[in-house]
This record gives sequence, structure tokens and C-alpha cells, in this order.
Amino acid sequence: MQLRQISFLVATFSTAYVAAGATSNLLPAESRALVSLCLITMLSMVAAAFFKTQPRKMIPAVVAATVLAMFAISCWRRWFDPMAAVGPVPPSLEALALVVLGVINIAAFTIVAAVFSAERRVFRFRWVVFVVTGTMLVAFCVLVARRVEGVNSRQALLRRVVMLEQSSDRIGWGERQELSTALAVLGRQQEARKIPLLPEAVGQEPSDAPDSDPPLVVTPWRDAITRIAAEHRLVLIMEAHTVTEDRAWIEQTLGPFRAAGFSHYFAEAIAESGSTLKSRGYPTSRTGSYTLDPRFGNLVRTAMRLGFEVGGYDHADGNFDRREEYQAAALAQQFAARPDIRMVVHAGHGHVFKHEVRNVGRYMAARLWEMTGVEPFTIWQFSNTLRHDDYHRIIRQIGPIAEPVMLVPPPRHVTEKLFPESSVQPAVDAIVIHAPRLGQEPADRHGAFTDRMTRVPGVWLGIQWPVVIAAIPVGEPDDAIALDQIMLRHGETSFDLWLPRTDYTIRVWSLDGPLSVDASTKSTPVRVTLLH
Repeated sequence: MQLRQISFLVATFSTAYVAAGATSNLLPAESRALVSLCLITMLSMVAAAFFKTQPRKMIPAVVAATVLAMFAISCWRRWFDPMAAVGPVPPSLEALALVVLGVINIAAFTIVAAVFSAERRVFRFRWVVFVVTGTMLVAFCVLVARRVEGVNSRQALLRRVVMLEQSSDRIGWGERQELSTALAVLGRQQEARKIPLLPEAVGQEPSDAPDSDPPLVVTPWRDAITRIAAEHRLVLIMEAHTVTEDRAWIEQTLGPFRAAGFSHYFAEAIAESGSTLKSRGYPTSRTGSYTLDPRFGNLVRTAMRLGFEVGGYDHADGNFDRREEYQAAALAQQFAARPDIRMVVHAGHGHVFKHEVRNVGRYMAARLWEMTGVEPFTIWQFSNTLRHDDYHRIIRQIGPIAEPVMLVPPPRHVTEKLFPESSVQPAVDAIVIHAPRLGQEPADRHGAFTDRMTRVPGVWLGIQWPVVIAAIPVGEPDDAIALDQIMLRHGETSFDLWLPRTDYTIRVWSLDGPLSVDASTKSTPVRVTLLH
């Protein structure tokens, strides 16, 4: 085989392999490695059966093409998308993952080329084998993708809530947080906050003991955010995964940040690539787990509407150090790629601590500061979660508030009580204090910034429970994140939805999946009935 032919084959194969990796990016991050492996090896096996050239001449071309493609994917992950092609692989294991993918691909090509070479009798049956193999691989990839999507469906959430509540006296603290998060996503925010998430919270009630600390001086949140946005390039905002109003507040801050020149919004919870999300134009069940919350969906929609570049930076890893390092490295790559970048980073809980935490270690923010050389401005959010004595004490010191206020900077005596393990005080640069308001679900719901939304009362006239009633933007499919949604328990009929001012349709899900319903969005209240 001439050098020109070999060069052509190398270029063709390597381009095809990279294209296969790009195709896998259309799927959830967790599925990409498997899909890339299936697509790339299938391409190689088909090529091995198609070409009648002797294997000893073809194998070097495939080896060179594989090495080139793995290098291109590595650069792609480093410069543009840290979860491209093979999904959420820790940086320390990325090279190994690409090597394994390349070795399997070369081995698949070599085996097929040797078994189905033109000199062998089985050569004539090669296409029968590959049609069967290809069908099985495609079916397997589709099954995996649908399984991942199904885990995040509304009926799956509903089933999980029912199962966890039936065994609530036997579940551990991890399952309690899962139940609390699912209830919050399904509109039962007050119920979500009643679930104690730490062992020491069981049986604890707010204290009415007098406060010895001095009164707190607070700043209206809009004034504080305007000043913060003008003075900083890198702002990290914390959320509690079970408190949806944290996300509603972050959504409200995006306008001032964008006006100040911030261009990028990154969320720990976003699991698909920003380019995929942007091309689709709205979040779906494939976008992530915490993003299933309607308040998070509205936040992502607002970020894209304002022109932010949107993306994620997390990966599933039970090891603390590997996960924090991965998060910091992914954000640092984005920060280093654009010298003038101004970035809002949306993180969960302790990831925003930029100083070492005793008995825990260095969180993402501390590592990001070290990697970029830019000190992040960190914001903590605080809400009236049940049995949280510190919140009630702070509210008594502040006095009545109707909307969030901020402590900028927070007094040392406050952060010492809230974050006693921090090696430096104040542990964060600002604290948001949310107003103490929660309505009664499902028919008297309240939350943050309802003055900017439309209250839509409704009546469920069906005979099935539990159900989830959701408002989906017109033109978006069933797996799109709802503008708002509410779970109805047995016998509940009246409900409230709080919706942005846009056109929507009402959809309903039971434990078995979507129901066929009729709901006129022009009537008040909206009457939702089953179609027979």
C-alpha cells in the first residue's frame, strides 16, 4: 500500500473516530464513554470487513488513526468540553480511559481483519455478522440512553418518593436527602424542609432564647449584587440542593451580572455540554439531576436568554479530593482560555469554601483560587429550613424582611457559628438571608419572587393519585423541565402553579407515566380532566 493511500486511510479513520465521539455528546454524560466505544469499534470492524487489503498493511493505518483521534479528543476535552466523548472521567484517569478505548478499538479491528480476511472462506458471510452485531450495539446504546433518561423522568421521581416514604422509618441519611430533594423538585417545598438531613437535627426545635449578639446591618440584595458584579470577575454562589428558592434568587442575579459584563454561567448540576444545551434551547431530563427542579430550569432558560455561555463542571466521583480537583480544573481551563472572562459559578453547599475546612480539606473554591491566581468572591444562601436555630436567631437580629437581604461582609461572630470548622473567618464573603415564608402545598404555595410570576390556580378532576401536574412551555416536549409543577397526594384536588409570563400547556404524570388530559389554560381555575 502506497504512503499516499495510508495517509488517506489515517485521515479518514481518525476523522470518523472523532465524529463518533462528537455523536456521543448528544447523549447524557454518563452514557458517552459506552456509546463512543460502541460507535468507534463498530466503525473499525466494518472497515476491517470492507477492505480486502491484507491485515498487515491495514493495521498500522488504524493504529495511527486511533492514536491521532485519541489525541484530538484529549485536546477537545482540555480546551473546550471536559466531558466530551467519554463523559465525566477524572483528570487523573483521563489518559488511561483514552488508552483503553484506543486499545479496544485496535484489538477489535485486528481480530476482525484476521478472521474475515479475503483469503478465508468466512469472508463472504462478513456482512451478515456485522448487521447482527451492529443492530445489537445500536439497540444496547439506545437502551442505555433511555434508561438514563428514565431515571430522571417525573414518574420515576414519583415512584421514588412513594417508595422512600413507605420506608421512611428505615432509610438512612443519604436517602433522606434524596427524598427531600425529590419533594422540593415536585413542588412540596415545605415538606422537603421538614425532613431532618443530619442526625443531630432529629427532634430539635427552634430556640426562643434571647440573643446576646448585636443587631445585624444588612444590605438590600440588589444593591449588594450590583456592587459585587462591578468589582469582581469570579463569583461563586452556593445553593442548598433541597431549597428551590436558592435557585430562584440566583436567576434574579443574572440580569445585574450580565449588565456588568459577566459572560459565562457554570453550574455544578449541569451534566450535558453547553453546546448541546444551547443548540436545543431549553433544559430537559438529560440536562442533569438537580436541574429537574422547575426553578433550576427557569434559571437555565434565563441564562441562555440573557446570552450567557452555559455549561457544567462536575462529575460523579465518590472520592472527595478527585471530585474537588476535577471541578476546579474544569473551571480553571475555562477561565484561562479567555483572559477577559467574567464568570458566575453555581455550586452546591461547601464547594464554595475558599479556605481549608478542618477535618475535611480543601474544597473546589480553594483549588480554583490556586489554579487561576484570582480570588473568587463567595456567596452563601440561608433559608428557614426546619430545626435550624441559627436562621431563626439571625432573623430575630435583622427584624422583619419581605425579600432577601445580604450581609456583606458577614460579621465574624455569625460565620463562626455557621462554619466553625473553617480555618479562616469570615468563611465566605457574603451571606444571603431569605425571608421566612413558606405556604401550604398544594393550594397555597409561596416562594421567592412570586411577584414576578403569574399565579395559576387549578383543580384536578381525575381519579388517580399520586400525580404530578406540570406546566410545559408551548413547543417543548414532555421531557423538558417544567415552568412549575406540583405533586398531588391522595384526595388532593386544588393546586397552585407559579409561572413565568409565557405560553404553556398542562401535562399530568402518574406512577405509570403520562396521562392523557384536557386542560384549558384560559379558564380560572384551570380544570384538568382525564380524557377517556
